[in-house]
Amino acid sequence: MKQAYTHILTFLFKHRYFRNHLFQPTDVACTESAIRILTNLGIIIKPFAGGFHLLVSDPELLDSINEGEPIQLHLNCNDPLYINYTELPLYRPNDKLIYFNNLSAISDPGNERFLLHEKEFVGENEVVQLTQGKINIFQFDPAIVYRFTDNFGNEISSQCVTQSLLNSGEFMLSNLSQGLVRIYTGKQEVGKFYYSPKTVWKKPLGIVEIYTGKLFDHYKEKGKVEYDVVFNNRQTIWKYFLVSPVYHKFHKLSIINKGKDQIFNPPQKQAVLKNPEAWVFESKTQIPLSEVSHETYQLIDNYDPEQRSGKVILKNLTKASPEQLHYDLTKSEEPVYSHIYL
Repeated sequence: MKQAYTHILTFLFKHRYFRNHLFQPTDVACTESAIRILTNLGIIIKPFAGGFHLLVSDPELLDSINEGEPIQLHLNCNDPLYINYTELPLYRPNDKLIYFNNLSAISDPGNERFLLHEKEFVGENEVVQLTQGKINIFQFDPAIVYRFTDNFGNEISSQCVTQSLLNSGEFMLSNLSQGLVRIYTGKQEVGKFYYSPKTVWKKPLGIVEIYTGKLFDHYKEKGKVEYDVVFNNRQTIWKYFLVSPVYHKFHKLSIINKGKDQIFNPPQKQAVLKNPEAWVFESKTQIPLSEVSHETYQLIDNYDPEQRSGKVILKNLTKASPEQLHYDLTKSEEPVYSHIYL
């Protein structure tokens, strides 16, 4: 007899950079522990571009296993440029990853949707340091008592956490299962690390942990549910470099948008490449990078702001691309620049 499955969850990785707002180059891979849980509970994961569906043969089984053992999935991205078009504060691909779980999912009133991060978009709270054992507590104070816990607030045994040196902020983790380690002083969280005991590990972009008991609670409350993580697209200052000599004959150039607003500062002459007198336009504010933009930018000569008229030189200027970003090394913080040469 053919087994029937119930569709109880759709998990979406959303991204404002893409046309359909789905983070299309991502995919999820099951860990060995996840495969075991899926098999034991009769769960099927059906992936698609930007997410996956979760189907189960008997929803009641979700509430039957150890609450401390989640379905652990690795989030990967096959587009190396994701770091350029994604706004991810504090994230470094080499030693940090993005972490999500459904324990503190935020319900969207009147909807089946749950958000798996604190703010509107994935941000610094979801970025965690990866460690194979050694951790350093930022602004360590030897007079303060630090507690190390798992996701549920269960204190980690002192045998698994040892201080490297007396009054040192460096600690060593051992004999622990792979997972998140939280550090508290009193009730305040002062740090978190993702611990992987493997010395050789192909680090994913992120870790997704679905606790089946919590998923069952959400399913009982709302029926089929949706878990969302939403990434924001990076915004940059756009700079147009008019390097062709053909532009030298114009003396009052402007760049306007579809609404005929001058959102770029007046051009400045600047030595660019081998051109000693290139015109350079810089946007007044940061502009989002986007796979497809509905905005139009035009190069106009003798533009009259009151009449909103002028001679169109270039009807549709090339948009900024995530392929190359530029940083002002004289400034310690953003903005990031996008350079466009014409």
